[in-house]
Formats: sequence, C-alpha cells, structure tokens
Amino acid sequence: MTERPSGGLHLQISKLLVFLLVVAIAATGALLILVFTGLTDGPPAGSGPNGMPPPPPDMRTMEIIPVVTGLFVLSWLAALVVFARDQIMLRLRQQQPVTGPGGVSREELTGLLAALRSELAADRERDNEALSTRLAELTGEYGEQRETDGYLSGMRMATTGDPSAGNVRSLRRPPPQR
Repeated sequence: MTERPSGGLHLQISKLLVFLLVVAIAATGALLILVFTGLTDGPPAGSGPNGMPPPPPDMRTMEIIPVVTGLFVLSWLAALVVFARDQIMLRLRQQQPVTGPGGVSREELTGLLAALRSELAADRERDNEALSTRLAELTGEYGEQRETDGYLSGMRMATTGDPSAGNVRSLRRPPPQR
C-alpha cells in the first residue's frame, strides 16, 4: 500500500461524483444555451398590419427557463453533497484504528464474530428440534383426546338407544321427495 503525504488536499472521486459532475455540466450548458436563445428572440421587427403594434414575442422559451434552472441548481447541489460525502468517508477511513475496541485486532474480531454466529446457529437448530418434538407430542395428545371423545360419544349414543338427530348435520342435502 502506498503512503500518502500528511498534508495537502486529497480528493476522493467516486463514480457517482463523476456522473453527477457530467450531469451538472450538461445542465449548465443547457441553461446557457436556453438563456442566450431566449434573450436573442426579440419582438418581430416593424409594426403590425394597418399600423397596429407588433405581435408579442414568443414566450415558449421563457417558460422552460425555470425548469432548466431548477435542474441546474439540483444537479450542482447533488454534486456538492456527493463530494462532501466522499471527503467525509475518506477522512473516516484514514482515522480508523488498526485495532478494535479493547485492543482486539480486526482479524481476531472477525474470528470471534464467526464463532458467535456458529454458536447462535447451533442454538437455533437445537431450539427448532425441541420445538418440533414438543409440537409432535401435542399433536399426538390432541389426536388421542379427539379419538377418545368420539368413542365415548358413540358409546353414549349406543346405550341411550335414541340418537339425537339435533346434533347430527348432513353434509349433503337429502334429495327432494317425488
């Protein structure tokens, strides 16, 4: 890695900054062209027919000037903001310490984070297995409870001799009587 001198101005030029500078320069050129063509368009020479005043100048170019001016201002403002962001990022990158908090180097910190991630993944897997086991137990218990309730209900109906039709609902409608 090359050493940078401590003094002087260092520019951090990113692709975004180059793109915004191109857009800003194009907006400047468009504004200049529009202003010069708008200012040179004067009223038609001479007077109108029958001694009337000449017709008013064409205002279509004057209607576009605020739009192009807004584009000019926004593009240069965006370029300035990105330039400032790039400079701030450059300064932050230069001031980053080689060791992290507590005197731990970046490699050691990366290793500790990898170990922590693997431990968390193992814990999550263990919790998922325990949850699936418990869910299977609860589902089995619920099925057995429903089966027992159904058996007891059937035995009750068989011993009374009178099945209550009020609790039984047919899935299909009975066919109409002819």
